Amino acid sequence: MGAHTTRASGSPRSGAPGRRWLSLAVALGLAACGAPDSFDAPSARVVPDVGAVVSEHPLATKAGLLVLEAGGNAADAAVATALALSVVYPQAGNLGGGGFAVWVPRDGEARTLDFRETAPAGYTADLYLDESGEVVRARSLATPLAVGVPGSPAGLFALYGAHGSRNLSFRELCEPAIRLAREGFTVDPWLERTLASPGKRVLLTDDPGAAALFYPGGEPLRAGDVLVQPELARTLGILASRGARGFYEGPIAQAIVGDLAEADVRAGGVAGDSLLSVEDLAAYRPVWREPVVGMFRGHEVIGMGPPSSGGVALLQVLGTLEGMPLDVARAEAFERVALGLEPPLTVDPLGRTGRFDDESMEWAGVDARAVHWWLEAMRRAFADRAAHLGDPDHFDVPVEELLSARWLADRRVSIAQTADLDVGAWVRPPAPESTETTHVSVVDSEGNAVSLTTTLNGSFGSGIYVDAAGILLNNELDDFSILAGTPNMYGLVGSDANQLAPMRRPLSCMTPIVARGPAGDVRVVLGAPGGPRIITAVTQVLLRMLAYDQDLVSAIRAPRVHQQWRPVESRVERGWDPRLLEELRTLHDQPLQPATGAVFGSVQGIHVLPSGEVQAYSDPRRGGAGGLEGEDPAPPALLRD
Repeated sequence: MGAHTTRASGSPRSGAPGRRWLSLAVALGLAACGAPDSFDAPSARVVPDVGAVVSEHPLATKAGLLVLEAGGNAADAAVATALALSVVYPQAGNLGGGGFAVWVPRDGEARTLDFRETAPAGYTADLYLDESGEVVRARSLATPLAVGVPGSPAGLFALYGAHGSRNLSFRELCEPAIRLAREGFTVDPWLERTLASPGKRVLLTDDPGAAALFYPGGEPLRAGDVLVQPELARTLGILASRGARGFYEGPIAQAIVGDLAEADVRAGGVAGDSLLSVEDLAAYRPVWREPVVGMFRGHEVIGMGPPSSGGVALLQVLGTLEGMPLDVARAEAFERVALGLEPPLTVDPLGRTGRFDDESMEWAGVDARAVHWWLEAMRRAFADRAAHLGDPDHFDVPVEELLSARWLADRRVSIAQTADLDVGAWVRPPAPESTETTHVSVVDSEGNAVSLTTTLNGSFGSGIYVDAAGILLNNELDDFSILAGTPNMYGLVGSDANQLAPMRRPLSCMTPIVARGPAGDVRVVLGAPGGPRIITAVTQVLLRMLAYDQDLVSAIRAPRVHQQWRPVESRVERGWDPRLLEELRTLHDQPLQPATGAVFGSVQGIHVLPSGEVQAYSDPRRGGAGGLEGEDPAPPALLRD
């Protein structure tokens, strides 16, 4: 479910575990000795047969595909898809949040756009503390103190302005979203389930406007209901007519500030005179930043730099693993099975929980030793994240040092047979004298690509609904380190590098990436929602594709692990062979914690094969859809009990 390919050759692999191990072991042995990898062949520059769009909702994917079919490029389609998500995916699609975009053209330099939210000018850390100096968690989650100045409208308009095709006007990109908001769309089982959860009911019914929209008559919307949002349609119409300034100035800005004032009264006046103001909104600007770039398995991997931590962490993990004997370990794993020394490890995609389809997948030769290396590389990357990453406009972030060959080599050689639970971060040398998220992946038929992630942070953000504008506001300020060492809602800790301060942008885990092949052509576009699990989910999908030669579908469906330095335990998604997990515990001293009932991200991926065929796949852990230009999006994954 969620897949769409140009030909059957791009379909998921299938087959019972235990078949063809000998031939695979021979092939892997040759690969380990330097034989060319089929992923990289041919070496000629590849142009996609068609454009493709993948997103968290079929209707949003369809909006992007219609733009491609009308002559738009990848930037146009990404903007239209994101705007449609603001209507049909209220959990995370947004105008009241922010995000990042990676633009990789067919020819020329890649660029990255930071439209992350900013802290209002009057917000300081003391507003989040009680009389004893302790952090009051609720203030950064569900009060006006949680809300950063939104960046999505400015960011989407800037992406269109810089890289849109000009074959379509910005108004035309807004039209699908306006129509969906004005005419309504059918609620799906995924939204129904989210609204039915007790936590979301409490969050959203605290705001009268959100309660009326999502809980009419006091009951949550059900699958099959039609959700009409006329106020949001008007807001989108203003954006279409006036561009981003129509959001940050005038009636919409006044409505945002007015509803925040009402929410502050409900919260006991925690923001007071420091409340987000019309001046904060008018001052907001997105920022074009230098991408972070690394090489892995002959591919140029392009990601978002700070204030996203995702690109740096992903490149650190891949750079650490690049020098590990992954091919040898994989060949040995296959050989042990081929010689009958041990049975093959079973891999159960998505844990067979009944919530997802249960198509089988071949084992990729991933054994406990390899997963141990993955976890230790993640542990080290997240340690550096906690100590050094923040808003580069306000803190000297040592990106070059963290991605240097010397530091990654030090990290690599420090990985031993057993887990290092006390590993620390890179230490800055003394200064010289003088100191809920959603993702869109797009490729167009010219070979341009956009990887774009936006977020409200938690599902439905702060729960504060701006009645006249029809938008939910984010709770992104929880991503700051209110006090150094104090964990946020995802358990992440930070340092002074990510300290809350006026006008700063909070550190993020969003990890939009694009990988170019050896000839410089776009080959892979990935991204995901999921808090810190974004980083590890995207990393593992790319790792499986480039190092383990798995196709996009198999790589996305495969079970995942997650390690973020603190806590020391690694989370384990369902689907791993119990023998592998036991070896991680006993041979490698890895403390593991099963993630019962949880899924690890929702990767939205596109793969341009060497032949030019295009594969688009939406992670069946959620209800998104991939689609190809000229075709309808694939059906979303079914939600089962």
